[in-house]
Amino acid sequence: MYRPFRKPLVVLSPKSPLRHPRSVSTLEEFTAGGFQTVLADPRGTVPAGVERVLVCSGKIFFALAERRDANEQDDTAIIRLEQLYPFPAAELAAAIGCYARATEVSWVQEEPANQGVWSFVRWPIAELLGAGRTLRYIGRPEAASPATGSYQIHQAEERAILEEALRPRAAEPSPRRRRKR
Repeated sequence: MYRPFRKPLVVLSPKSPLRHPRSVSTLEEFTAGGFQTVLADPRGTVPAGVERVLVCSGKIFFALAERRDANEQDDTAIIRLEQLYPFPAAELAAAIGCYARATEVSWVQEEPANQGVWSFVRWPIAELLGAGRTLRYIGRPEAASPATGSYQIHQAEERAILEEALRPRAAEPSPRRRRKR
Protein backbone atom coordinates (compact mmCIF):
# COMPACT_ATOMS: atom_id res chain seq x y z
CA MET A 1 0.00 0.00 0.00
CA TYR A 2 2.95 2.34 0.50
CA ARG A 3 4.45 1.75 -2.91
CA PRO A 4 3.67 4.00 -5.86
CA PHE A 5 2.44 0.96 -7.80
CA ARG A 6 -0.02 -1.77 -6.95
CA LYS A 7 1.11 -5.39 -7.07
CA PRO A 8 -1.66 -7.96 -6.61
CA LEU A 9 -1.16 -10.65 -4.01
CA VAL A 10 -3.20 -13.82 -4.13
CA VAL A 11 -2.96 -16.22 -1.22
CA LEU A 12 -4.82 -19.50 -1.41
CA SER A 13 -4.80 -21.18 1.96
CA PRO A 14 -7.19 -23.29 3.98
CA LYS A 15 -7.69 -22.21 7.57
CA SER A 16 -6.18 -25.31 9.22
CA PRO A 17 -2.51 -24.46 8.45
CA LEU A 18 -2.99 -21.02 9.98
CA ARG A 19 -3.67 -22.67 13.34
CA HIS A 20 -1.11 -25.49 13.00
CA PRO A 21 1.66 -25.47 15.66
CA ARG A 22 4.36 -25.87 12.98
CA SER A 23 3.04 -22.91 11.02
CA VAL A 24 4.83 -20.21 12.97
CA SER A 25 7.44 -17.57 12.31
CA THR A 26 9.61 -15.68 14.74
CA LEU A 27 9.47 -11.91 14.98
CA GLU A 28 12.98 -11.84 13.53
CA GLU A 29 11.80 -13.69 10.43
CA PHE A 30 9.17 -11.03 9.86
CA THR A 31 11.46 -8.05 10.40
CA ALA A 32 14.81 -9.23 9.00
CA GLY A 33 13.70 -12.02 6.69
CA GLY A 34 11.54 -12.02 3.63
CA PHE A 35 9.23 -14.17 1.60
CA GLN A 36 10.86 -17.41 0.51
CA THR A 37 9.54 -19.03 -2.65
CA VAL A 38 10.93 -22.45 -1.69
CA LEU A 39 11.27 -23.73 1.86
CA ALA A 40 13.95 -26.32 2.53
CA ASP A 41 13.27 -29.21 4.86
CA PRO A 42 12.92 -27.63 8.32
CA ARG A 43 14.00 -30.85 9.99
CA GLY A 44 17.58 -30.32 8.92
CA THR A 45 17.85 -33.78 7.40
CA VAL A 46 21.46 -34.76 6.59
CA PRO A 47 21.70 -34.52 2.78
CA ALA A 48 24.06 -37.51 2.45
CA GLY A 49 21.44 -39.86 3.92
CA VAL A 50 18.50 -38.69 1.81
CA GLU A 51 17.39 -41.06 -0.94
CA ARG A 52 13.95 -39.60 -1.61
CA VAL A 53 12.71 -36.01 -1.96
CA LEU A 54 9.06 -35.06 -1.63
CA VAL A 55 8.01 -31.71 -3.09
CA CYS A 56 4.65 -30.32 -2.07
CA SER A 57 2.66 -27.16 -1.56
CA GLY A 58 0.07 -26.37 1.05
CA LYS A 59 -1.26 -28.25 4.02
CA ILE A 60 -0.21 -31.73 2.87
CA PHE A 61 3.25 -30.77 4.15
CA PHE A 62 2.10 -30.97 7.76
CA ALA A 63 0.64 -34.47 7.34
CA LEU A 64 3.79 -35.65 5.52
CA ALA A 65 6.11 -34.18 8.16
CA GLU A 66 4.14 -35.67 11.04
CA ARG A 67 4.06 -39.13 9.45
CA ARG A 68 7.76 -38.98 8.53
CA ASP A 69 8.71 -37.96 12.07
CA ALA A 70 6.52 -40.69 13.57
CA ASN A 71 8.18 -43.28 11.29
CA GLU A 72 11.64 -41.82 12.06
CA GLN A 73 12.48 -41.77 8.35
CA ASP A 74 15.82 -40.05 7.88
CA ASP A 75 16.04 -41.01 4.21
CA THR A 76 13.27 -38.61 3.12
CA ALA A 77 13.39 -34.83 2.73
CA ILE A 78 10.32 -32.63 2.23
CA ILE A 79 10.59 -29.39 0.25
CA ARG A 80 7.75 -26.88 0.17
CA LEU A 81 6.98 -24.86 -2.93
CA GLU A 82 5.51 -21.61 -1.60
CA GLN A 83 5.23 -19.69 -4.88
CA LEU A 84 3.85 -21.21 -8.05
CA TYR A 85 4.16 -18.32 -10.48
CA PRO A 86 6.54 -17.12 -11.59
CA PHE A 87 7.97 -20.58 -11.06
CA PRO A 88 11.05 -20.43 -8.79
CA ALA A 89 13.17 -22.80 -10.89
CA ALA A 90 16.58 -21.72 -9.56
CA GLU A 91 15.50 -21.91 -5.92
CA LEU A 92 13.85 -25.30 -6.33
CA ALA A 93 16.85 -26.65 -8.28
CA ALA A 94 19.14 -25.54 -5.45
CA ALA A 95 16.92 -27.15 -2.80
CA ILE A 96 16.69 -30.46 -4.67
CA GLY A 97 20.38 -30.29 -5.61
CA CYS A 98 21.36 -30.51 -1.94
CA TYR A 99 20.31 -34.15 -2.01
CA ALA A 100 22.75 -35.61 -4.53
CA ARG A 101 22.00 -39.24 -3.60
CA ALA A 102 18.25 -38.88 -4.02
CA THR A 103 17.17 -40.58 -7.23
CA GLU A 104 13.45 -40.40 -6.53
CA VAL A 105 11.67 -37.04 -6.52
CA SER A 106 7.91 -36.98 -6.04
CA TRP A 107 5.28 -34.29 -6.25
CA VAL A 108 2.71 -34.88 -3.50
CA GLN A 109 -0.71 -33.26 -3.44
CA GLU A 110 -4.03 -34.05 -1.83
CA GLU A 111 -6.13 -32.85 -4.76
CA PRO A 112 -7.02 -35.14 -7.68
CA ALA A 113 -4.41 -35.32 -10.47
CA ASN A 114 -6.46 -33.17 -12.85
CA GLN A 115 -6.92 -30.51 -10.17
CA GLY A 116 -4.45 -28.79 -7.89
CA VAL A 117 -1.12 -27.73 -9.39
CA TRP A 118 0.31 -31.02 -10.69
CA SER A 119 -0.42 -30.16 -14.31
CA PHE A 120 1.41 -26.83 -13.85
CA VAL A 121 4.50 -27.95 -11.90
CA ARG A 122 5.05 -31.29 -13.67
CA TRP A 123 7.20 -30.06 -16.55
CA PRO A 124 9.22 -27.37 -14.79
CA ILE A 125 10.23 -29.80 -12.04
CA ALA A 126 11.04 -32.58 -14.54
CA GLU A 127 13.36 -30.19 -16.40
CA LEU A 128 15.27 -29.47 -13.19
CA LEU A 129 15.98 -33.07 -12.30
CA GLY A 130 18.47 -34.13 -14.93
CA ALA A 131 19.64 -37.65 -15.70
CA GLY A 132 19.26 -40.39 -13.13
CA ARG A 133 16.28 -38.89 -11.38
CA THR A 134 12.63 -39.60 -11.93
CA LEU A 135 9.60 -37.50 -11.07
CA ARG A 136 6.57 -39.30 -9.67
CA TYR A 137 3.08 -38.07 -8.89
CA ILE A 138 1.59 -39.07 -5.56
CA GLY A 139 -1.97 -38.01 -4.95
CA ARG A 140 -5.56 -38.81 -5.74
CA PRO A 141 -6.39 -40.11 -9.21
CA GLU A 142 -8.25 -37.87 -11.66
CA ALA A 143 -11.78 -37.06 -10.58
CA ALA A 144 -14.73 -34.97 -11.74
CA SER A 145 -15.17 -33.36 -8.31
CA PRO A 146 -12.60 -32.02 -5.86
CA ALA A 147 -14.04 -34.03 -2.95
CA THR A 148 -15.62 -37.43 -2.42
CA GLY A 149 -18.45 -36.14 -0.25
CA SER A 150 -17.56 -38.62 2.49
CA TYR A 151 -15.19 -37.72 5.31
CA GLN A 152 -14.28 -41.39 5.87
CA ILE A 153 -13.32 -41.86 2.20
CA HIS A 154 -11.39 -38.59 2.28
CA GLN A 155 -9.40 -39.81 5.32
CA ALA A 156 -8.74 -43.21 3.71
CA GLU A 157 -7.49 -41.53 0.53
CA GLU A 158 -5.21 -39.22 2.52
CA ARG A 159 -3.80 -42.21 4.45
CA ALA A 160 -3.09 -43.93 1.12
CA ILE A 161 -1.25 -40.84 -0.16
CA LEU A 162 0.89 -40.70 3.00
CA GLU A 163 1.63 -44.42 2.86
CA GLU A 164 2.71 -44.23 -0.76
CA ALA A 165 4.85 -41.14 -0.21
CA LEU A 166 6.56 -42.55 2.87
CA ARG A 167 6.66 -46.26 2.11
CA PRO A 168 9.81 -48.08 3.19
CA ARG A 169 12.53 -48.04 0.51
CA ALA A 170 12.49 -51.83 0.10
CA ALA A 171 8.79 -51.83 -0.79
CA GLU A 172 7.70 -51.57 -4.38
CA PRO A 173 5.52 -48.62 -5.37
CA SER A 174 1.85 -49.45 -5.22
CA PRO A 175 -0.01 -49.46 -8.54
CA ARG A 176 -2.12 -46.37 -9.15
CA ARG A 177 -5.78 -47.04 -8.66
CA ARG A 178 -8.07 -45.71 -11.31
CA ARG A 179 -11.72 -45.04 -10.73
CA LYS A 180 -14.14 -46.87 -12.96
CA ARG A 181 -15.69 -44.66 -15.55
